[in-house]
Amino acid sequence: MSTLKRLQHDFVAMLQGKNADFAQHIAQQKGLSCEQRSEIYQNAYQIRLKKVLEQDHEMLGLYLGDELFDSMVDTYLSAYPSKSASLREFGERLPQLLREQPPFKEHGILSEMAQFERLLLHAFDAADGPVLELTDLQSIEQASWPNIILKLHDSVHLLTCQFSAVESWQALKNDSSPPPPELHTHRHWLIARAPDKRTGFYPISECHFQCLTSIKQGLPFGFVCEAAAGVTGDQQQGTIEVMQLLQQGIELGWFLKTSVA
Repeated sequence: MSTLKRLQHDFVAMLQGKNADFAQHIAQQKGLSCEQRSEIYQNAYQIRLKKVLEQDHEMLGLYLGDELFDSMVDTYLSAYPSKSASLREFGERLPQLLREQPPFKEHGILSEMAQFERLLLHAFDAADGPVLELTDLQSIEQASWPNIILKLHDSVHLLTCQFSAVESWQALKNDSSPPPPELHTHRHWLIARAPDKRTGFYPISECHFQCLTSIKQGLPFGFVCEAAAGVTGDQQQGTIEVMQLLQQGIELGWFLKTSVA
């Protein structure tokens, strides 16, 4: 390792509190000691990373409250120090921490809310691409429909919740009290960036969730219809559900234009 690379490595270790000897590399100046000046950099680094989590997970922070949020941030910084040049990726493992670390793992809604907020970020950051339009499908012969393959837009993500994570997020966003965390049954959501560039989230049925999962897996249209029939218990009703999903998805830009093969 070159001298410069070693110096850079040691500097990052100092920022993360893993190298107390770095002060020897700091030039002496009047006023503050080398140790005090290194602490300034260290504190500024920690504060910046905390701000990133505050910005990316604003509603989660409101749900937790200041004390628990600060505890979560400290735990996260210790368990998952930043290793990416992009601050956008810093909080990627936050849902995992909330699933695994006490006392947060005792409340399943926390990891779900964090995951929902991560997916909102991913949808916003996703690459642009030409979306599928109704005219793209009108030229397809009827006999070819079972074999066509749809592809989800890069901004589309699916989420299944066992708790009222999305409803609580929405309530807090509207300055309202969140509902109880428990749900009587799980709920499915689709998160995507709309054609007008706004990020949205949509409740979807079990049938539509299974269809979208099949599409995500790259299965042809015939298998998507079979998935719908398996949920509805009727082939005709399953096909109707798929066509309704296709119409909604085209209107909201959920499919890529280049996806029909």
